[in-house]
Amino acid sequence: MPMTQQDNDRLTRVEHGAPMGQMIRQWHWLPAVPSLSLEAGGAPIRVRLLGDNYVVFRSDDGRVACFDEQCPHRKASLAVARNEDNALTCLFHGWKFSVTGEMIEAPNHTGDQVSFCQKVKFNSYKIREAGGIVWVWLGEGETPPAFPELPFTALPEDQRAVACQEIPTNWVQGVEASMDTSHVGVLHSSSTELTSGKSQRMHMTKVRAPRLEFEEMPYGFRYAALRPLGEDEQYVRVNNFVMPWYGIICPPEEGGPGTVFFSVPVDDTHHRAWFVHFNTSRPLGVTPFTIGSDLMDFPPLPPGDETNNWGQDRGVMARGHFSGFPQHFGTEDFAIFLGQGPIVDRTTEQLCSADGAVLRVRNLLLRAAEQHENSKPAPSAEELKYAEIRSVGGIILEEQDWRVLVDGE
Repeated sequence: MPMTQQDNDRLTRVEHGAPMGQMIRQWHWLPAVPSLSLEAGGAPIRVRLLGDNYVVFRSDDGRVACFDEQCPHRKASLAVARNEDNALTCLFHGWKFSVTGEMIEAPNHTGDQVSFCQKVKFNSYKIREAGGIVWVWLGEGETPPAFPELPFTALPEDQRAVACQEIPTNWVQGVEASMDTSHVGVLHSSSTELTSGKSQRMHMTKVRAPRLEFEEMPYGFRYAALRPLGEDEQYVRVNNFVMPWYGIICPPEEGGPGTVFFSVPVDDTHHRAWFVHFNTSRPLGVTPFTIGSDLMDFPPLPPGDETNNWGQDRGVMARGHFSGFPQHFGTEDFAIFLGQGPIVDRTTEQLCSADGAVLRVRNLLLRAAEQHENSKPAPSAEELKYAEIRSVGGIILEEQDWRVLVDGE
């Protein structure tokens, strides 16, 4: 049954006090910038989240802070502030804000500066640096929600790689794609062949209509995509959705690298797509994500716009590439998002058996927004059980339950 316009708006909108944005703001840590993008004493980075603007910077001594972008005085941008003495100094009038979140100087004010600075309302936000990412909590109160201890957040630097890209479309389009297993064997068929070689992922291009089985989990759900191979065997991929936007995707082979995709709302019509490649057992080595020159501008966006089909290369398609976007599998996804429009109209879509995970994502998000509206507190760390997250793939007998791969049952 198609979604109503009211539910589509509730699902996608995050600005101006929208229920979804308010739930995310209060209940979740948001990834802001890759850690390696911040230089001690270097330029602050402007970050837009949930329709509001912030700056993130690393002080001379290595600490990280997040402030509202605009100086509380005359609203000059702190993105161009001086970063020195473990503080940001506004270029306009010299108001100075410590990395610890206090205003410490107002040189153009006569009288008792200490007392004046203490009275100025200035917003500084709680920060956590983990997994190669600087995370920020934008909610109200002193106690943040449980931090998402995902499979990569505690790994050493050489076992994970982080990159991200801003896309001019709504965030839910990216989240849905991370849980859409059937598109991999179609849209990414050439990318899968190029990057996976003879790995088990090749089975996804041969069996394009997997059977899906689901299991609700405290943090969201996990689901198995089962593809029959003949000779009484089946290829199984068990992936996890972790609220509100994490798609944790299984490695192509045992001991190989896994991937986490997440799409974070910049505003109603833009999102930042994050990619974390990681290996829990050994150094990652060279991957497309470890050699990118700009961690906030990778994978590449499609090279065109709607006037030229977003730069699709029909010549390379004629030579065997399926999508015509050979730059990266992420570029293929971005082209689809752009073609869907800034916010997908879900009121006229016609779904099929492959869309079960997408529907569950939508339902979980809408339910959480409703619960927050009804003043339900955020789930506790004990309830969420992040440590139970495990995404795996493998070949098992047809009569075996897929949970044997995950739980050894």
